[in-house]
Parts: sequence; structure tokens; C-alpha cells
Amino acid sequence: MSLKVLSSRKEKDCGCADTAAGAGDWSKSSATELVRIIGRRYGLELLTVIKKKRSIRFNELKTVMGEISSSTLTIRLTELERAGLVERQTHLEVIARAEYSLTKKGRKLLQSLNSL
Repeated sequence: MSLKVLSSRKEKDCGCADTAAGAGDWSKSSATELVRIIGRRYGLELLTVIKKKRSIRFNELKTVMGEISSSTLTIRLTELERAGLVERQTHLEVIARAEYSLTKKGRKLLQSLNSL
């Protein structure tokens, strides 16, 4: 029986992870990977804003975050979602919209960090 080995993703110069297909499942993140994700620029701040708003749309999140670019915001949200910290809910309406909220794992992580 062979065991699946989780390896960390290679980071680009900008600090974002390679999101190529087959790069692994972030829901099985180790503690080191989790620290890398929330330690990246905007990572922890995004979690905090999403927690305060409970559920927030992309453009509202971009406005609240200020200087963050759309591409960086998309990358950070995808990383947080793959790590199981943020949930993306898509509403299929005339104009499709997506809302982001914290998962149970994300709320628990922030509680732990706040106690430090």
C-alpha cells in the first residue's frame, strides 16, 4: 500500500502559489501550509473582514480591502477556499453573483489566533 505524500506548492516571486491543475488538494493542508496561506499579504485581513461581514460579495470585499487588485483578491480567495477556510456560494440569477463566508474551520482558526 502506498501512502500519498502531501508536498508544498512552489511559490512564485509574488508570493502566490502555483495554481496549475493537479497541484494538490488544499483541504488536506498541513499546519505549515496553513501558516503560509494566512501569512501571505492580505490573507489574515481577508479572513477578518469576511468574519465581520458574515457573508460578502467580491466587489464589496474589494472595496473594503482598498488597495488590493482584483487578480490578487481572486488568488487569495481561491487559496483560502482550497484550504477550507472560506466558502464560496454562487447564486445563479439574471446576473450571477458569488458570496464568500467563513467555514467552521475558518471561524475556529480565527478564534485560536485571537486567543494568542
